[in-house]
This record gives sequence, structure tokens and C-alpha cells, in this order.
Amino acid sequence: MYNKIYEILEEKGRIKTAIILDGPDMGKKCIVRQPGNPDAAAQEKSLIPEQEEDREIWEKYLPLLNDARETKVITADGIRIFVEDYRKNPRLAIFGGGHVSQPTAHLGKMLGFHVTIMDDREDFVTKERFPEADELVYGDFKDLDQYIVPYENAYYVILTRGHLGDADCLRRLLKRPYEYLGMIGSKNKVRITRENLLKEGYSLEELDQVHAPIGIPLGGQLPEEIAVSIMAEIVKVKNQHYSAYCDEKVEAAVQEGRHGVMVTIAEKSGSSPRGVGSKMFVEPSGHIEGSIGGGKVEFEAINHCPEVKDKEVKHYALTADGKDSLGMICGGQVTVVFERV
Repeated sequence: MYNKIYEILEEKGRIKTAIILDGPDMGKKCIVRQPGNPDAAAQEKSLIPEQEEDREIWEKYLPLLNDARETKVITADGIRIFVEDYRKNPRLAIFGGGHVSQPTAHLGKMLGFHVTIMDDREDFVTKERFPEADELVYGDFKDLDQYIVPYENAYYVILTRGHLGDADCLRRLLKRPYEYLGMIGSKNKVRITRENLLKEGYSLEELDQVHAPIGIPLGGQLPEEIAVSIMAEIVKVKNQHYSAYCDEKVEAAVQEGRHGVMVTIAEKSGSSPRGVGSKMFVEPSGHIEGSIGGGKVEFEAINHCPEVKDKEVKHYALTADGKDSLGMICGGQVTVVFERV
């Protein structure tokens, strides 16, 4: 299943997985994709069980899984489910190539985004104006779907030269999955745009997701100051939920077809060294990629890997005595998931 996870992650930039930690269905796993729209067909495609016969089990949990926004253990019907929210390769698409877009693109690259600039004026999307941009698109905003494919880990910034271009972009972007959607403009322009789109059938819930006026209010007037306020808001949104760390070496081991055991921290308390979602890939030869923190917990997990037949969940107590104790005095507890790959 990890091949599928990394394949979708590379294509869309975001994916969620869920695995049941206890009860009769312990070890059952699924992928949850963010649907592009709320209809039944999209919801159906958003759920990918590891085993198709488990679909009915996961369907009852799907609304709860769709609402989960970060990597953590959730509880449903007394059953604990470990949800992992993976994100990588964030993309920043800026609509409009004007004076505010230039410093916004520059800051976006500094912060690790793949940056796309689109404008309906050819001379505004040039390498001279945007030397650091990854992609420059010249075209009508009404046709943006032809140029910019939907992407789940996307951050959209609408900075066109007028309200018509802004509205054209907003109409199309509202129907996509995204992490952030912001539109520049005065409060009056934003109000009129919202009223027009409501009349066209867009819901208040959809429009309330739009950051407009855009940016954190810093009082700046210069293009560079406005760009800082925009990117500050994007960074705030990007980091408001805890995501699983994507270790590139662990990912590469799976994609290369190597076999072994994937070891993941699902829960932790106290002074355990690595965070929830940390992964380690242990091959039969003893070769290891990644880490769940080193020390006694990692040592015990590595030694347990040869015994793993399919999936297991183990709890380690970071105490000096008691059940599952590791003979440590730092305190705390770690729940570890083992999956044979």
C-alpha cells in the first residue's frame, strides 16, 4: 500500500491514511483522498481500502476521517484509529503578474514552494519579471483549468488587475481542493464579489473559506510589505495542523521495491525523542532508513521486526518498572505500529 501512498503523494502533494489500532479489525488500513467536490461519486473515490472487502468498515468512519486535519489518533465507537496526514511539495499559484506578485513569488521560493505565475498579459509573465518562478503561464483566467491542474497541497493567491479577473479565478478555484485561497481587494470589492457569487449559486460555506481581504493585517502599503502579509498568512495556514514527516530515504526504499518492516510512532507522551508520524524502514538484512528516535525504543522496535508477520501495534513504557517497561526513568509512553512491506 505504501507504493500507492507515495505515488498519490507525489502527484497531488497530500494524502491521508488510517489504520485501526485495536479491536477485531486491528491492522485494517485505508487511504483517504480529499474529494474535489462533495457529490457521492467523489466521496466514493476518496476512499481506497487496502482490501476491497473492508470498504463497508471504512465507509462508516469516512466523515470522521475527512474531518481529520492532522496526524494523530482519533477515537470512533470506542476504537482508536491512527490517521496520518502526509503533505509534501507545496505549490503556490499566483494569478496576476503585477507589482505585488513579484515579491510574493520571491518569498514563496524562499519558503520552499513550487511557484507558478499566471496572467492574461504575455509581457507580465516573463523570466525577467519572475526569474525564480518554476512555471509561467500566459492565458485567459477563464481557462485556468487548462493550464493549472488541480493539486491538493495548493495555495492560491488571486492578485489580478481587476475585479473581473479576480471573480473568474475565484469561480474556478472554489471547485477545487486547496490548502489556502486568498484574494486581494478592498472590503467593498470583496463584499460585491461575494454577493455576485452567492447569486450564482456558490454557498456561503465555500466563500467563507476564502481569505479576503488577503493577508495578515500588518499595516503595510509597499508591494514588499503586502507580500510579507500574504506569505505570513499562508505560513500560518500551512503550519496550523501537524502533518506526518515524509522521510525521503524511507520513501525511496519503498519505491525501489525493497522489502522490510515500516515502523511508525502513532502516539507518544512524556519525553520520547521523536514525534508522532516518525518512520523507520527496517530491512531483513538489518539495513535501516529513517528513525523513530534512537535509544531504547528504537532498539527494541528493530529487534521486534523479524517477528512481524503482517501488522502489529506495540506499546512501550519509558519507565523503570511495570508492564512493557523498558527499564528507563524518563517517563512517558510510545505506541508503535509495525507493517510488513
